[in-house]
Amino acid sequence: MIIKEISNRGVFFTFEEGDSLLPGNTSVYLINTEDKIFLCDTHIGYKSMKVIEEYINDNNLDNKEIIIFNSHGDWDHIWGNCYFKDSTIIAHEICRERMKKRGNYDIERYKNKYNDGTIKLKLPNLTFSKDLKFHDEDVEFIYAPGHTIDSSICYDKRDSILFVGDLVEYPTPVVNHYDLETYIKTLKYIKTFPAKKILSSHSGIVTEKLIDENIAFLENILINNPENLEKDIYDYNINNALFLKYEEIIRGKLGENFHYETFKREFWSTLDVDYNDLDRENIYIKNTEYKILKNALKNYIEKF
Repeated sequence: MIIKEISNRGVFFTFEEGDSLLPGNTSVYLINTEDKIFLCDTHIGYKSMKVIEEYINDNNLDNKEIIIFNSHGDWDHIWGNCYFKDSTIIAHEICRERMKKRGNYDIERYKNKYNDGTIKLKLPNLTFSKDLKFHDEDVEFIYAPGHTIDSSICYDKRDSILFVGDLVEYPTPVVNHYDLETYIKTLKYIKTFPAKKILSSHSGIVTEKLIDENIAFLENILINNPENLEKDIYDYNINNALFLKYEEIIRGKLGENFHYETFKREFWSTLDVDYNDLDRENIYIKNTEYKILKNALKNYIEKF
């Protein structure tokens, strides 16, 4: 665990691979304002959030209101929500819906591998569509789709610190939304902030150079140009973008009858993948030939 003061009122908590169940590093960001504490993301559960509570208590900050912000609805950023029973939890409105639809599926899929304590899905109770500003604290939350359709960022205007969640990553971004053009626009938007530091959940303090490299990577995927890109990373991202595009089509066809777990079970069975093995879904997405995956998705859609 690394605890680092980033600015006058900002503290970066990094859970390293050695002290976390997750591969690689994952960070959350705390902003200590006069009356409130804003915590950007909650990692994977009770044990990691206990560290945050201990920091708050040790620094005599326990008299302040704690406000949680979920940068997006991926499980490794939200499972610790349930630690904060009475706190306001902020997220984009799509984030709440995304968590509602797939949250329990993610718990069932990953709980035996990554559970660091009690896990109970706790949804955001304050949502926004474009942005949400806390004027007295100079803290703003802004919708910024890209890594996922529900991604948002947090800007500490007073200290000029920008927390971007998973939108920027080293060495390349991870595509969890099929709209790559929007992702590129978001990364260019991030560059317009007069931020002294830009913080990434998995890559620490990131530079404008890395953002440009992320943009170039996405542009290569957009034009289907794998040259100079690592094959495994390219294959996963282009296949996952395809998968998510068809998932959205299927969701649109079924409307309220769409059920996330049923979709996963039925689709992967067409490729002889057992539902109980879907904790390795990323591997199947990466290793399935693009044409085979596309044909399987097309055939599945024809059922409806």
